[in-house]
Amino acid sequence: MENDGILLFCITNELNNDIFLIHGMDGLGKLYSIENSGLFAIVGNVDLAQYGEEAMAEKGEDIEWLKAKAVMFMDIILKINSLSSMIPMKFLTIFTAEERVKNIITENYELFVHNFEKINKREELSVKMYCDEKKYKEKVMGDEIVNFEKSLVGKPKGAAFFLKKKFDGELEDKIQSRICDLANEFAENLKSFAAEMRSNKILAKEITEISTPMILNCAFLVDIDKQEQFATKIDELKGYYESNGFMIELSGPWPPFSFCE
Repeated sequence: MENDGILLFCITNELNNDIFLIHGMDGLGKLYSIENSGLFAIVGNVDLAQYGEEAMAEKGEDIEWLKAKAVMFMDIILKINSLSSMIPMKFLTIFTAEERVKNIITENYELFVHNFEKINKREELSVKMYCDEKKYKEKVMGDEIVNFEKSLVGKPKGAAFFLKKKFDGELEDKIQSRICDLANEFAENLKSFAAEMRSNKILAKEITEISTPMILNCAFLVDIDKQEQFATKIDELKGYYESNGFMIELSGPWPPFSFCE
């Protein structure tokens, strides 16, 4: 139709006909493919009255609308990913002509082929770590704090005040350094089970909706036949970390967003 745009969900190097049973955005119409050089763009039609440049400029500040569409988009991506190896595209990548979609494949053909080689029989797993600093301080630094407080006994109030202030500042720096080291050590312990690891942006509490601060957000590209070992290794490490105020979250498998250039 004249007012239809083409929303690009992903590129795949193999077609599973069940993909064409999936409905596109807003549940209107089903997905279809555009082929070029043996690669397939999986697309769906959208109404440009809603998704065109002018409409998006107006809706760019409507966070709730964007959230709802992002959830819808990710749901479709996950359905495709369950059926076929794929390179996911950015949210709301929209074109007005099939020829432009074909050009995207032509212009990025070598990169797409490289990415398919890299992600073959692999999936992305996400590992996030959170730390309750207060609990960590009590569990790990408790003895050090007690010993310092004992050392203040008998000292003049003024001297004790300044020593305490200095100690608290140094203790805070030490805690932050140790927490960072432990998070990095945790990630390093998992690297041997993955083909690649990427560090992603630390997310704010407003996004995670978890009151404990996030200190680690990593993506791992893991062979499908090594995912059980990967999860087992996390379980082995969890005991120490969780008893000292850390919370570990493993999720996935996900489409390889972090590993496709």
